[in-house]
Amino acid sequence: MPRTLGQAGSFLVGIWLALLLLQPLGTGAKAAQSPAETAALESALHTAINELRAEQGLVRLQRDAALDAVARAHSEDMAARHYLAHETPEGLTPPARMKRAGVVGYSLAGENVGTTTRSNPNREIISAWMASPVHRDNVLAPAFNATGVGIALSTDGTYYFTQLYGTRPRR
Repeated sequence: MPRTLGQAGSFLVGIWLALLLLQPLGTGAKAAQSPAETAALESALHTAINELRAEQGLVRLQRDAALDAVARAHSEDMAARHYLAHETPEGLTPPARMKRAGVVGYSLAGENVGTTTRSNPNREIISAWMASPVHRDNVLAPAFNATGVGIALSTDGTYYFTQLYGTRPRR
């Protein structure tokens, strides 16, 4: 037990240093996933969603790199700031995020988001989306013909998913 103010200060500095040095050993350790692993998860999600759509006789969703970038940025933001919502804390909606990124030409847009810590994150997210009428409606909306997929892994090991859906005029 510290007996003087100096001893108390030294004690607190020691505790602070110990916590700082030991943090990587605890739950605060950064979860690691390579860009290739993330891209593989995103591709597999796109394929699985298209398989569900094909079972219903719907057109396949074409991946749009611009929508991918918006979806990925939203997932990364949610992972970094630990929230789950279609709107950012600043109030940016999916169409506003698309507009800010310069993504134009869509007459209709929708979005699904989700989180999971499961070892097979795509299966968990797709099951959750298909069990939710609103999310299922986005997955199976006949009007949608384009998509963007973004997945991010937070430092606590939680996966954050965003799938944007869009309708581009047929050429």
